[in-house]
Amino acid sequence: MKTTANTSRRAGLTELFRHVAVQRRLVVLIVLLSLLGSALSLAQPLLVREVIDRVSASKPLEVLPWLVGGLILVGGVLGGIRQYLIQRTAETAIRRSRHNLIDHILHLPVPTLDQRRVGDLVARVTTDTTVIRNMLSQGFVESFAGVFTIIGALVAMLFLDPVLVIIALGAALVSVAAVVWVTSYIERASLGVQTALGKLSSSMDRAIRATRTVRAANASTRESQRVKEDANGVWTIGLRVAATTALVSPISSIAMQVTFLAVIGVGGLRVASGELTVADLVSFILFLFLLIMPLGQLFGTVSAIGEALGGVARINEILQLPTEQDAPVVVGNVVPTIRDSSLVFRGVSFEYDHPSGETEGPSRRSTLSDVSFQIESRQRVAIVGPSGAGKSTILNLIARFYDASDGQILFGGTDVDQVARSAVRANIAYVEQDAPAVAGTLRDNLNIGNPDASDEDMMAILERLNLTAVLQRSELGLDAEVGEGAVLLSGGERQRIAVARALLANPSMLLLDESTSNLDGVSEEKVRELIADVTSGCTLVIVAHRLATVQSSDLILVLDEGKVVASGTHTELMQTSPLYRELAQNQFLTSEMAYDATTPEHDAKR
Repeated sequence: MKTTANTSRRAGLTELFRHVAVQRRLVVLIVLLSLLGSALSLAQPLLVREVIDRVSASKPLEVLPWLVGGLILVGGVLGGIRQYLIQRTAETAIRRSRHNLIDHILHLPVPTLDQRRVGDLVARVTTDTTVIRNMLSQGFVESFAGVFTIIGALVAMLFLDPVLVIIALGAALVSVAAVVWVTSYIERASLGVQTALGKLSSSMDRAIRATRTVRAANASTRESQRVKEDANGVWTIGLRVAATTALVSPISSIAMQVTFLAVIGVGGLRVASGELTVADLVSFILFLFLLIMPLGQLFGTVSAIGEALGGVARINEILQLPTEQDAPVVVGNVVPTIRDSSLVFRGVSFEYDHPSGETEGPSRRSTLSDVSFQIESRQRVAIVGPSGAGKSTILNLIARFYDASDGQILFGGTDVDQVARSAVRANIAYVEQDAPAVAGTLRDNLNIGNPDASDEDMMAILERLNLTAVLQRSELGLDAEVGEGAVLLSGGERQRIAVARALLANPSMLLLDESTSNLDGVSEEKVRELIADVTSGCTLVIVAHRLATVQSSDLILVLDEGKVVASGTHTELMQTSPLYRELAQNQFLTSEMAYDATTPEHDAKR
């Protein structure tokens, strides 16, 4: 465990330095400005010493006061410029870190995202990256120049009086040892704070997303208490960090005050004995202040690094997760491409992994088992079956959200494992079962799949889907907001928006998962007619329960317990598949007239 912790710490420190190294030119400029500022600061005690000597000897000061004032003014201006550049470095570093995280998270495999809490992922992009900025802005870069100031001050102090230097260093070493000990705890506690903040973000995200369900169940108070418990967890760990961090300041302060008093006391005695002049003592004290300031800054930087390492650990945890592999496989010096919109499943099996944290039962759950079927280009295919039969899983495999555990999937005559996922998805459009919509405007929701779609195309397809009322609700038209999760739209409107978005992409294969389940009869008929019209030139694969959608299909696949138990047209399946007849009667709400008059069951009922 200790080796692992040390390795993690080294990796975290390497990552912190990498954030700085990326902006090496700006960092070099900051260091040079800091060195120049340090040189100006170190010159001031020497000039003050000269002023005191001249006053004591009744000699004219000449330009010395102006020179001291000029050094102070120039040092202040350089300090302001340096501080701006430091903040710029920190903000740029945080932007780079966030860009990396955003890009990585949005390219994680769907199964990985399914096992992660959205709020926690958001916290890693926002809260965890902020501690890196805080560390950089709290003197991390300046500390390099601070070391120069410390060395310069020590050399000058040794030149003035070695005895007083020994007294000053004694207290300083005690401070350094105490701060290093405290920092080791801060690093561990900071990781706990960041983890607790991620949990709080997840809880709050869940509570807000489910606010209607929670209030309808009269559970607002209970849900509020759960979120507040997570907030209390952050508070408890935060207090531990605060208590530990608070030790740094008094330790440093006490050590520095003791040092100052000791230097004043011993220095006064040495002045009285004639071993040290007043000018030398004043100059030594000024150098002592110059030593204390960067030393205190170093203490603060060390504490900030300890906190930042906790955030870096959580960031690296996400960055180390493998992303979707999107590079095409070259076979025989040829990059396979998708030639048409046919689809073949050959002995395909698939198992879902349990979400992380589940320990009971088998680690994997079988969903599909040895599924085989063939869909021709421009064919209309429906997939039906009881809940949990694996219908939506087939669509997820076609869209390559998941990879088959066994078997082969051919899209356009090409094994999908030999084609980039992006190449597969460039040929399909997918309307999910819950028809999600993004926060933003109607336009934002419609042009996801086709950013080049014109306003005319968008308005035309909305009109054909009976959505003109949505456009007329606001003077903004396509630029009208739909709210978080499209709460300003009804369930049926969200479904039609999702269908419109898919059709605007002009896919060669359209995947529909219960795309009309929330629609009234009139809207469903319009959607069905539009889909039939627009998809005449593409392959259609639809998961549906309603007979009106299913019975017009060229091919119907009947799934049960992860297997294809029957296939054919509606008329054929009514005669040959008991399960299909049962689904038609119970789930599709068909009457006895829907049965073919030649079936034995129909004769028996008569």
